[in-house]
Amino acid sequence: MATPRRRLVAFAAVVVAGACWGFSAVIATKAFDRGVPPIRMAEARVLVALVVLTAILAWRAPSLLRPPRAAVPAFVGFGLSIAAVNASYYVAIDRLPVGVAISIQYTAPTILLALSAAVAAAGVRSAVLPAPPPGPVLWVASAVTLLGAALVSEAFAGLGGLSASGLAAAVVAAITFGTYLVTARWAAERGAHPATTLLWGFIVATLAWTVVAPWWGWPVSLLSDPAVLGAVIAVGLLATLLPFFLAVWAMRILPPTTAGVAATVEPPFATFFAWLLLGQSLSGWQVLGAGLVIVGVALAQRASSLGGSTLAVETAA
Repeated sequence: MATPRRRLVAFAAVVVAGACWGFSAVIATKAFDRGVPPIRMAEARVLVALVVLTAILAWRAPSLLRPPRAAVPAFVGFGLSIAAVNASYYVAIDRLPVGVAISIQYTAPTILLALSAAVAAAGVRSAVLPAPPPGPVLWVASAVTLLGAALVSEAFAGLGGLSASGLAAAVVAAITFGTYLVTARWAAERGAHPATTLLWGFIVATLAWTVVAPWWGWPVSLLSDPAVLGAVIAVGLLATLLPFFLAVWAMRILPPTTAGVAATVEPPFATFFAWLLLGQSLSGWQVLGAGLVIVGVALAQRASSLGGSTLAVETAA
């Protein structure tokens, strides 16, 4: 059983990961403004993270390059989820107001809570979505953070004339965000080290991107611009490798339901960094939304500290 201190550290790791993902939006904007298509940035971030992680493991821990055979199905699901959540999210923000797309994506924690409750009600034993069912505190936390994310992203301002294909893409983004959390937990249950899970997940995601957006079409000439090159490297390291490692490590301790709520800090952080670094203004609704997310995340941490269904996963190092 995970200690309260260990759960708190894992929870903080997911919050830091959310902050990194929020910061990535500001970094990526520099590349977008210089002609890099969002889908190509999503593709490049995974490749950069894969190359750096492979080099680190080959140098410091070669044994982690070998995947546990029992975890291979989880790696495939994890890698496909990484590729799918990025692709569907970028399609969604291309066809919907960004606030609407973000708000729909962050229904993922609520979807996981509902699924976890259904699994518990059916009496099915699951290490990935463990019993007991989520308590009322976590339900309230999920609702409060979802409302806060909608206010921060100003989703209410873009509800007119929504694209059906954009809505479908946003729903896929929510589902695959949930499967990313679940498959990370699944890999941990199968004895995979977080670094090994990331490595093979990135390999699968890179192969998937090769099919969806072949690499020979990447606008390589844009990398001659130092700002673009720097943005690609920064997004690959600060917005992909670091936060994904933190999140995958935390999934050894936290269930996907709790981790999903904690990750909802991404929209407030993205808005804060845009205000701080890009000079974008903040409305009163956005400030209120950020406050609600903080309250919701604090409630989720409280639910985690009560023990809930958080069970540490002992994995081979």
